[in-house]
Parts: sequence; C-alpha cells; structure tokens
Amino acid sequence: MVEKDCEKIYSLGYSFIMLSSFFAVFLGIGSYLMFKYTRNDTYLICIIGAIISTGIFYIIRYIVNNNDYNDIYELNKGIFGDFLGRFLNIILFLGFIIMSSVILFNNANFFNAEYLPDTSINFLKAIILLPLVYISSKGLASIIKMNQVLCIINIFMLFLSIIGVFAEFDITNLEPVLNASYSEIFKSIVLYVVLSIVPLSMLLVCSRKRIVDSERLNGNLLKSFVFTNVLQFLVVLITILVLGEKFISLFRFPEHIALKQFNLFNIFQRVENFLALQFYFSSFSLMSFLFYYIIKAMPYTKFRNYYSILISIFLYFFTNIIFNNTIIFTEMINKYIIYVILIAIFIPIMATFIKLLIQKKLQK
Repeated sequence: MVEKDCEKIYSLGYSFIMLSSFFAVFLGIGSYLMFKYTRNDTYLICIIGAIISTGIFYIIRYIVNNNDYNDIYELNKGIFGDFLGRFLNIILFLGFIIMSSVILFNNANFFNAEYLPDTSINFLKAIILLPLVYISSKGLASIIKMNQVLCIINIFMLFLSIIGVFAEFDITNLEPVLNASYSEIFKSIVLYVVLSIVPLSMLLVCSRKRIVDSERLNGNLLKSFVFTNVLQFLVVLITILVLGEKFISLFRFPEHIALKQFNLFNIFQRVENFLALQFYFSSFSLMSFLFYYIIKAMPYTKFRNYYSILISIFLYFFTNIIFNNTIIFTEMINKYIIYVILIAIFIPIMATFIKLLIQKKLQK
C-alpha cells in the first residue's frame, strides 16, 4: 500500500468514520445479543449506553487532539519507547485482526442466511474480500472519501426505510416496560458500551495534524457521535415497534426482518433487498479501516503493496479455523467478544491515554 500523505482529509469526512462502523458492529452482533437479553427494553439500553460511552468518546478525542504523530501506532512508539510501544501495537494489531474476522464472517453469514442459503459462506467471504483488496491499497484519504459517500447513501436509505415501515408501527410492542431483569439490563448496557469502543477506535487511524480544517474537528466529531447514537436508537426502536417482543429475539438479523414490512404508499413493496445494501456498506467501510490499521502495523518492506492481498488470504483461512459454522460463531461472540475488545483494543488505548495525559501534565 502506498500511503498518499499529500491527500487532504477533512473533519466532516473523518467524523463519518463512527457512523458506518457503528452499524457494522451492531448488525447481527450487538443488536442480536441485546435483543436476546433485554428484548423490547433494548431501546432504553441504547440511551443509557450512549450516555456512558460518551466518556470513551472524549478519551478517543483527547488522543486524536494531542497526537503529534500520524496515527496511534507511531504515537505509542513515540511516548512509550520502541519496545513497549511495539508491544501495545501488537496487541492492537491482534485485536483488529480478530474484529476483521468477526465482521467478515458476520457479513458473509448475513447474505447466506437472508439471500443465498445455497451458496457457500467461503465463496461469499471471497466476494466480500475482493473489493477490500482494492480500496485498502488507495490510502487513508481515499478510504475516508469512500466511507463518506457510503454513509450519505446509508442515511438516505435508513430514513426511506423508516418511512416505508411506519404503517407497521405498533406502540403496544413497547409494553411491558422494564420487563428485563437487572442482570440482563446490565449485560446489555455493558455490551453496548464495549461494542462502541470499536467504531470509536477507528478515529485513531490518524491524528489532528492530518486534518485540513482541524479547527472544526471537535465540533464535527461531537455532532457525528450524537447523530450516530440517535440513529442506532431509531433502528432499535423501529425494529421493536415493527416486530414486538415475541419476534425480535427469534431472528439473527431482526433489523432486516423489519425491513421486509416495507410498503410505501402501496406502490413500492418488497424492496428490502435494495435497502439491505446499507448493511453491506457499513460492514465494508469498517473492514476498510480495519484493513488499513492492520497494514499500517506491518513492517515496511518491498512487499507492502501486496499486504492487502496477504491479509485477505489470511482472514479467509483464519475465519475457517475459528468459525467452523454459524453456531460456533454465535457462541464465541456471545461468550468472548466483550473480552476481546476490552483486552486487545480498550486496554492499549487506555494505556496510551493515561501516558499521554501524564506527559502533557508534566510538560505544563
């Protein structure tokens, strides 16, 4: 991959990173587990989870604003030294590898379950990986521009979906309120907050100094964070209003099942296949940034332009090893996804934040 540092990155496009990444980690993963725990109370969990995850947002934003290097990898080596910095980077690298595997298998599983039940998941994975090889070779600025375009399309399709299923809303589906146990509510809140770490961590892909209009950065990041959580709340709320408590926990992708009720003025019907592209676009955007992260962590050699191909081949076979089938994938996500994110992504980021905070205090 040839990085084009001369290309301009604007704060608005950069802030859109959160939006696409959020939907990718919740479709079939976060939402599925949250509906399983708290059912029709899940929309309340989104509110509480968003408030708590605000603290993580400000931690990430602090690192971005005070990073004098290009990205978190360079920052870690700069403030911790070569040995400890490389150690933290390796942990992050492994965390991003695992998350790439999870998103890849989840995306392939979505198309297999909803559209192509007779098609091999391995074939679907190969199809998904092919465009990632291309886009990840284009540099960060190009990935951000691509993500911004896909986000705008996703937002349009999301609001079109809301209008199309409005007639199916049943307010009684919100009852009974707070029917989940305290332990289920706690699990669901923790899941929301921990999963939000993944999209927020994508912001560390570059620092403030690479943003052309850096004076607008903090404002755009905050707006994007609030907007992203509001959209996630709406997706969950609408899914509950359409499906109700009896059905939301039965399906792996309840958001897509709700889309099947789309009916716009009795003219446009059965267009859920088109609207479901928003799910693919979100996963594609997140995996593009994950690919970029993984490539940046690898040593600079004459084979660097082929890293995206090597990563794709590795992920293809790696997912076959750790996720033999959908049942194993679901079980592993249910048991281990929180610990993977906390250990391999959150702890290294917190170490960077604390070290950076101490360093800035000492400089004063």
